[in-house]
Amino acid sequence: MDDTHIPLYIKIANSIKQDIENNIYEIGDLLPTEEDLEKKFNVSRTTIRNAIGLLENEGLLIRKQGKGTIVHAMRTAQKLNYISSLTETFEQKGILVKSVNISVELIESPNKVMRAFDLTKPEEVYLVRRTRIIEKEPVAFVNNYLLAKYVPGLEEKADTLSYGGLYKLLENEYGIRLQHAVENISVYLSGPLESEILHIPEKTPLFHSVRTTYLEGGAPFELVTSIIKVDRYEYTVYLEGRPNRSL
Repeated sequence: MDDTHIPLYIKIANSIKQDIENNIYEIGDLLPTEEDLEKKFNVSRTTIRNAIGLLENEGLLIRKQGKGTIVHAMRTAQKLNYISSLTETFEQKGILVKSVNISVELIESPNKVMRAFDLTKPEEVYLVRRTRIIEKEPVAFVNNYLLAKYVPGLEEKADTLSYGGLYKLLENEYGIRLQHAVENISVYLSGPLESEILHIPEKTPLFHSVRTTYLEGGAPFELVTSIIKVDRYEYTVYLEGRPNRSL
């Protein structure tokens, strides 16, 4: 492919990105100074800054005053055209996710679950809580409410959630097949609880995802709320066509 029309700063950004992917620069490493990069690529300081800015926008680099430019973890994108767990999304990128502070508790369905499932009276649900970590960094806090009648004895399988995804457990142990889901995603600023769990300052932007998942046949099964660091995750939405607006 002829790349003569590709802007120089994009070529340099792609070269640095390839060095990161090849572990020449590893996560946590300091990138060479702007002056060193200017000499290496024989370009202006403005071109180097544009290249670094592009990689910052992709989440690959972070500039810290007094330290320099640090190689950061890549964001992982969840495609919203099929049902996927956070664990599965990271695993597709070759990233190992571990769960800590796991709890599985049998409780009476709270009001938000009753509304989501359109229940007329309370039912028993399992509340599965865990913090997801990558390379010792907490990146998400997840609460799953699952109708207990579909997953008897779930508390006995809590240990398998340390390194395994919940959806895989549901499929392999209970033969559950998820058919569709409705997910609402918003962004809000962290409070004291999120700051403590995710080791971040208060008022840090976070994704807040609320998903209701349905079984084959359309029966509601799961309500999951997720708090996720925006610098480690993103959502990709598949769109097709335009609505028919003819009268």
